Amino acid sequence: MKYSISDHARNEEANVPSGLERRGDLTVGEMGLRLLGQEDCSCFFVTTSFYEHRKLCNNPGVKEKLAESLKFCLEKTNSDIIGYVFMPSHIHLLILIEGKLLSNFMRDFKKFTAQQSLKHLQIDGKIWQDRFDRVAIWSIKILKVKLNYIHNNPVKAGLAELPENWRWSSAGDYYCDRKGPLPVRTDW
Repeated sequence: MKYSISDHARNEEANVPSGLERRGDLTVGEMGLRLLGQEDCSCFFVTTSFYEHRKLCNNPGVKEKLAESLKFCLEKTNSDIIGYVFMPSHIHLLILIEGKLLSNFMRDFKKFTAQQSLKHLQIDGKIWQDRFDRVAIWSIKILKVKLNYIHNNPVKAGLAELPENWRWSSAGDYYCDRKGPLPVRTDW
């Protein structure tokens, strides 16, 4: 089954997990919903970092290997990327995935990249931080905030003058006619 943020946006009241509070356009906090009721959601903002925030993406071939691994995991779980950015020390994803599959998706992605894709780095010890951060996205408004944040991350870090100039982002899929290394679903 393919998922869509539009499904949530059209019927947000019905998609708020029981026991959680609606506040205007949002469910609980201003930036989304952390952890609670995530099995009921299908869109997430995910951040995962390299161990000790090492800038491993600055090494040749790392971003390509991360993209290959993500493509495999996306196909395996029948999931889609809405937005992404690869930064030197971390990655951000906006992903459409069945909520109960997210933890396994991230576990498999990080395990495979650590044991296979990035083994050429010959790093002793950990590649990834043990955990990842995720925020359930329950509205188009929050989705747009997170997508804007993702696309502007390289600009704020001084890696690009414009979001679409950073190859390792979905900004090109949205702002110009340039496709990045990952397939991006823009019809959400």
